[in-house]
Amino acid sequence: MPFDPTKPANNSPASSAEMRSQLTSLNADIQQRATFNDLNNAIANALAQTSNNSNGVGTLGQGADGSYNQSQMQDVLNKLDELINALRR
Repeated sequence: MPFDPTKPANNSPASSAEMRSQLTSLNADIQQRATFNDLNNAIANALAQTSNNSNGVGTLGQGADGSYNQSQMQDVLNKLDELINALRR
């Protein structure tokens, strides 16, 4: 029997069976709720996997050119696009 906040009714005689049923229902509800540790573990697991989104994006593997190099700049833009797309997964 689920918890019924309307029981016992105002000014009704006390019934031990009804009160026991209400308390048992409340206890069952409390036992089913997530604990602080459950929530912390769920958050930690979710955060640990967010880094995996970018694991497939490799590094550029090149140093910066002292002058403007159109090819190198395009490589940087392509890599940035690749990273943004990986993080959106």
